[in-house]
Amino acid sequence: MMSKSLPFYDEMEAVDYDRNAAIKNTITTIPHAFYSDKEAKYIIDKNLNWVSNMGIDIIIKYITTNIKIICPVRNVIDILASFNTIINAHPESKDNKIDQQVLNETHAHLPMADRRADWLMRYTNDIPLCLESLKYALVPEFRHVFHFIDYEDFITNPQQEVEKIYEFLEIEKYNHEFQNIEDPTGISENSFTGIKHLHRIRPKIKKISKDPKDIFLPSTIQKYSGLEFWKGI
Repeated sequence: MMSKSLPFYDEMEAVDYDRNAAIKNTITTIPHAFYSDKEAKYIIDKNLNWVSNMGIDIIIKYITTNIKIICPVRNVIDILASFNTIINAHPESKDNKIDQQVLNETHAHLPMADRRADWLMRYTNDIPLCLESLKYALVPEFRHVFHFIDYEDFITNPQQEVEKIYEFLEIEKYNHEFQNIEDPTGISENSFTGIKHLHRIRPKIKKISKDPKDIFLPSTIQKYSGLEFWKGI
């Protein structure tokens, strides 16, 4: 919403009659208005666009210069395997919107799992776009605003990783429960994609995805391995 408000600076009314200060004040109030129904002391907004150069610029200009961005990351080939595992686990997801596009836009000679991987990794889709945006962390002056949490580290030792988050955010710690976890989102059952449990928060932290070697062709694994640039910073 904030990014969509920026063009107001270029409206004829703002050019002929300087309303820049009013526009800036309006944009600044957007996150406060958006979360006005929440009483939480701290709010972590999960919009994917914050990690882009535009997102960082908006934060600096309209929210704070003390930027803190938490980046949960995972090996790309494991992400692709996870999508495939979730879709195949629920037969009612067979007509999902992603697979409809996969069938229409990928090579039919490949197994379905590999076709899904190729479609998900198209440069216009979320995974490549997020990878590219996250590379903003490679800019030396902004490296400190990013805190990466590797999926494998979190699954292995969630307590340790959560404590690192509190240290990064510089806020008081809270005792967390890593079993019998409740899903407060209400969107576990359905997704606009038609994939069942795509956003499910499971009651226990554990890895359920199959080994990529049991899912994809060797060529697919080779193609989408080694993309985890954050492991070197």
